[in-house]
Amino acid sequence: MTGPATQIERATLRRGAFAEEPSRDRPESPPPSYGVPRRGGRFVPWSDVIERLRTSVGYWIATVTPDGRPHVVPIWGVFVEADLFLETGAPGTIKNRNLAVQPEIAVHLDGVDDVVLIRGRATPTAPDAELGTALATAFHQKYPGYEPGPADWDHGGLIRVEPATLLAWRDMPTATRWRFRER
Repeated sequence: MTGPATQIERATLRRGAFAEEPSRDRPESPPPSYGVPRRGGRFVPWSDVIERLRTSVGYWIATVTPDGRPHVVPIWGVFVEADLFLETGAPGTIKNRNLAVQPEIAVHLDGVDDVVLIRGRATPTAPDAELGTALATAFHQKYPGYEPGPADWDHGGLIRVEPATLLAWRDMPTATRWRFRER
């Protein structure tokens, strides 16, 4: 099953979505029955979230099939100029077919004791030469032996994550939520 043709955004280096800390608050969950203190604790520092986005090796993405089934898979990604870029592979993969129909995405970094969870939108991206070079360099540095070229994403296989909300926590009650403005 194929969805509508996916438009690929020609991307340039820019001031990224994660460049400035958005407003933060404490989420309303978990419910009181969990016994988690409602007061106290510290917010997770924004600088810690950025460091996790930059250094994480595995990025788990969640998409939804056209018939409503969830699909979760780990992929590689890099954080360049305060934007999160994830490689999604060939256009025919389940994740890319899902994103062509429904671009909403959840991204969860590896680790259950230092959680970073993003909800947002996946924008298929074909980088210009300058951004392509920065991405290829970042992927090669992060994943030794992988040597993509700056034009490898000209026909797909790369998304830029446009965040709507980000949740992070280490222990309770450190849960912190950031809400991004639409760009």
